[in-house]
Amino acid sequence: MLKKISTIVVMLMLCASSAYANETPKITDVAKGQKVPFAGTLLNPAAAAQLIAEKENVEEQCSLSKAYIENKEKARCDLLINTANARLDASKTTLDTILAIKDEEITRLNTLALEQPNKHTHWWFAGGLVAGIVTSVVIFYAAVEISHE
Repeated sequence: MLKKISTIVVMLMLCASSAYANETPKITDVAKGQKVPFAGTLLNPAAAAQLIAEKENVEEQCSLSKAYIENKEKARCDLLINTANARLDASKTTLDTILAIKDEEITRLNTLALEQPNKHTHWWFAGGLVAGIVTSVVIFYAAVEISHE
């Protein structure tokens, strides 16, 4: 509503000022019954005061409207910035939590692996020894069989 009123007032001011742009303003005091020195519109002091007051009111209304729009846009931008900052903080918190959980799991698995070393080393040794003996016997048997032929 305020925007429509300010638009109408600005349009009226532009139309009125462009109509008399080539003419120089003339102000003359006229007494009752006296002939006027030029053709034009005669305003009594109350009408002149009303025009001046309306002009001042329009300028103030325009500056208030401008301040309102600036404050509104600043509030909107602040809201967007604060929302983005809140999302960023939430993402950082989530990332920190995930990294902490990952580090705890790595530590837990390392501790578990170091506490329970491979206790079957003697079996590996015995298996390797048996595999080596069996391989040697097979190779020797194959060599003997090949030489008999």
